[in-house]
Amino acid sequence: APGTPQFEFVFTGRHCTRRCDGNSVAGAAFGGPIFYGHAAGSFNEGPTHEGNAYWFQAKRANEVFEMLDGKQREIAMAEEGREERGRKTVELTGKTEGLDGIRVGDLSKDQQDHVRKVLADLLSPFRKEDREESMKYVEPQFNDLHLAFYKKGDIGNDKVWDVWQVEGPNMVWHFRGAPHVHTWVNIEAPPEKGDPFKAA
Repeated sequence: APGTPQFEFVFTGRHCTRRCDGNSVAGAAFGGPIFYGHAAGSFNEGPTHEGNAYWFQAKRANEVFEMLDGKQREIAMAEEGREERGRKTVELTGKTEGLDGIRVGDLSKDQQDHVRKVLADLLSPFRKEDREESMKYVEPQFNDLHLAFYKKGDIGNDKVWDVWQVEGPNMVWHFRGAPHVHTWVNIEAPPEKGDPFKAA
């Protein structure tokens, strides 16, 4: 609003819904859900996603997968990622159990440290203010985050997983790299204890 420090800037298009939030929406990183994507060269990208601006994020996530032992990999794998359903694509569940993938709190310290590198890479394209606000909301749920890799959409069947996500009670970051990159993001503040109107 004019005369106050609050503002919201939204830029949207086919492969983009970006927000710069000036504390206009309380408790929501970026001021609400965002979306980004990139098709480099063609609609159907190859397994190395040459030229894709965001593939570095998937490479980092796959480094975590490589650190997992056999049993952990079984837990981390799932069949198929979420469908594209508008706002419902990033609907938050409030759940700490029953999410796809392996719970970050069950990983070893070095594996958890690498998950933090994944989060840093995911947030790296964004403003410092938005990165800091996002991590402020993510940290309380860090151990309850789940990291999942999806068999369907493995371009080239090379077991470098093109579709994966990080999900927690109040966070979804779904990266769909097939046939090219589409990514959906929603991060909110954990509900205050005793608030009956928010998911527990």
